Amino acid sequence: MRVLIIGGSGFLGMELVRQSAAAGWETVATYCSRPGGVSEASWYPLDLRVPGQADEVLAAVAPCAVINATSGGNDWAVTADGAFRVVAAAASQGCRLVHISSDAVFSGARIHYDETCLPDPVTPGRREPSR
Repeated sequence: MRVLIIGGSGFLGMELVRQSAAAGWETVATYCSRPGGVSEASWYPLDLRVPGQADEVLAAVAPCAVINATSGGNDWAVTADGAFRVVAAAASQGCRLVHISSDAVFSGARIHYDETCLPDPVTPGRREPSR
């Protein structure tokens, strides 16, 4: 199975790359500024702020599954618009998609989280302009 880990050079992404490679999956990962240090993965540059790049990477890689582990902090162009670009690219390729997040959904204030927990992100949501 070929898996594409978007944001593979980040903190969470690097662990996913290591786990994927250790499981014997063909692992491909993306980076925005520099590739991660896991040699068992193939690395592709990807800037989710640029329209069309996610489509190009997914078409080139042809993964069975995509894991979006990007972290854009409070950069809406990455966390929201970029996530949408990943969703659209995965759908157009017929790939399964897992969107995983650390602090974009939960703050980490609790020790355990489950599906019943309300989101409490540490990054701000998009604010509508004042009128």
